[in-house]
Amino acid sequence: MTNYLIPQDESLSLSVQTSTFSLMAVPFTVTKKNIPSQTTPTIAYYPRVIKSGILDLDDLSERISSSCSVTQSDCYAVVISLVNEISTALEQGNIVRLGHLGSFQISIQSTSSPTPEEVDKSKIKRSSIVFRPGKKLKLMLKQLVFKKIVKS
Repeated sequence: MTNYLIPQDESLSLSVQTSTFSLMAVPFTVTKKNIPSQTTPTIAYYPRVIKSGILDLDDLSERISSSCSVTQSDCYAVVISLVNEISTALEQGNIVRLGHLGSFQISIQSTSSPTPEEVDKSKIKRSSIVFRPGKKLKLMLKQLVFKKIVKS
């Protein structure tokens, strides 16, 4: 386990209040990477967000139920149903827009063909789901505050 030293100033505990959410400083550390594309081996340093844990469906449904009149099991059921409905809609070729959360759509990567007649499903090499965050999530990203944490 890595220990982190948090500099003794007030900025990490300072939150920024906006009209839609409260924001704490996002902790990050420095990570070293080799850059193989250079002619001589080069080392570069990059910031990396320190992950503090995982919030799963049980945790989310519990948090949501404590902030409204819906039970935890109802929240859980709604999220499971939402995932099923999103999957079905995406398989049908729809873009799924979920208001402030954002939108989902299917994207594919393929190889090219010299003529339209040669394009078929064998040219599709990979599919993925593209998520585009909604306005509130984009605003949150723009207003993030970061705090460097030094490894000990």
